Amino acid sequence: MLFVLFAFVLLSAGNYLISYRTLEGTLLKTILSNVNQSSQLINVAVASASNSSDNNLRTLQAFFTEMLNPNGNNGIVYIAVMRSDGTVLMNTNPRQNHLPAPDKPDNYVVAAKSGMLHIRDFVLLGHNEVGYIQYGLATGALIQAIEQSQLHSILLTTIVILIGFVTLSFFGLHITRQLSSLKQVTQKIAAGRYELRMPEIGNDELSEVAHNFNRMAEAIENKIHEISDLNHELELRVEQRTEDLYLAKLKLEENIKILKETQDSLIKSEKLASLGAIVAGVAHEINTPIGNALVTASTIREIAHEFSAQAVNGKLTLTALNNFLKLCKEGSQLVESSLVRASELVQSFKQVAVDQSSERRRHFNLSEVVRETILTLRHLFKNTQFVLETTIPDTIMLDSFPGSLSQVINNLVNNALIHGLEGRTEGKITLSAEVVPDDRIRISFSDTGKGIDETNIKHIFDPFFTTRFGQGGSGLGLNVVDNIVHRILGGTIHVVSVVNEGTTFIIEIPMRAPVV
Repeated sequence: MLFVLFAFVLLSAGNYLISYRTLEGTLLKTILSNVNQSSQLINVAVASASNSSDNNLRTLQAFFTEMLNPNGNNGIVYIAVMRSDGTVLMNTNPRQNHLPAPDKPDNYVVAAKSGMLHIRDFVLLGHNEVGYIQYGLATGALIQAIEQSQLHSILLTTIVILIGFVTLSFFGLHITRQLSSLKQVTQKIAAGRYELRMPEIGNDELSEVAHNFNRMAEAIENKIHEISDLNHELELRVEQRTEDLYLAKLKLEENIKILKETQDSLIKSEKLASLGAIVAGVAHEINTPIGNALVTASTIREIAHEFSAQAVNGKLTLTALNNFLKLCKEGSQLVESSLVRASELVQSFKQVAVDQSSERRRHFNLSEVVRETILTLRHLFKNTQFVLETTIPDTIMLDSFPGSLSQVINNLVNNALIHGLEGRTEGKITLSAEVVPDDRIRISFSDTGKGIDETNIKHIFDPFFTTRFGQGGSGLGLNVVDNIVHRILGGTIHVVSVVNEGTTFIIEIPMRAPVV
């Protein structure tokens, strides 16, 4: 309402300004019209009288003096005739010793508001002499009329504003009451009292709004009931689903536990199988030096028997004695070297077997562990053209799990022989190690085999993945390697392979393994 009242005031002020400007324009036009008419009449009268004689001017002066209203507030107050040099020929107001300065045409409105206009114009005197006429035009009555009109306009505008404000206040109060009622109902509905409705009184727009609002509130109430029912049903479903998910979670955890146990069992079986293969290989390796020692010992025993028989029969000669001693010396050396070889194999096997079976942690030299592991695998390279080369500095010391590291090397060697070099008559396997920053060791295991294609290289570390399915491959070899490197040795492993050129496994492990 205050905004509308302010708008009314602005409109009224604008209307007043427009009226005022219009009245000023009308005043200027009226003044200019009166000035033009008065100047023409006076000019004609003065010109006619000045062409006859000076007596006519005096007669015209007397006529003008009687006709003019020098003390009035309307019409011409005085008239004066002057030569071009300013000499006064006629003046109807003898009290004016000096004529006032004439007003400029662009200042007529301001001068008219003061009540008097002083106008000067050219006139043609006798003998074609150009002079001036000056007269005073009183504008008091005109100004009063304009002021009266402005007053009436202000009064009329004020009355219109008051009537409009009262009318607006009445309707505004009516609308405000209904809107206040609507506001209260909406607030209560928003607070949860959806059963409330607006009173529908009359046939006006507000009643229609109340009717529509009631329909909307009814629809909202119905929707809320529907949503409440759906929420209740949804809560029951969520509870049921939560219970089902909990049971599924328990079953999944049990399955994961079983799968974990199965995987651990398979890994242990794989380790035991690998250890069994080492046992078989070591047994095969030991068989040769022990067999050599046994044959040599039997030979020495037969030579000693013959030597003893010669000594009993008295046929012992110096040459036979020297030959006997020579054969005994060579035989003992052969027996000793064979038994040393067997002893080394047994010690290596013993250390590898203990490390792999116990998985104990200790300080060790990397080169020695690799050498002992390779020694137990040497039987795999017999009767083949495959070569295993190692390049490992003797100064690398680790605080880690040598059995797990030996298992990794064992599986990689078997993987290279079974898969990488399969179907080839010759090949090369290279094992190297170096120290890298952050106290880590980088171990590179390479073969010159047939490589791994892009389809399989993404899955080689997955459990039970094998390209020799049904041909004795378990698919756990590289999965065991991955688990050992990550979980036990605390390192990383990745593979680079080019088909028909070879494969390289790069392993990085810390020099001090994490606590398992």
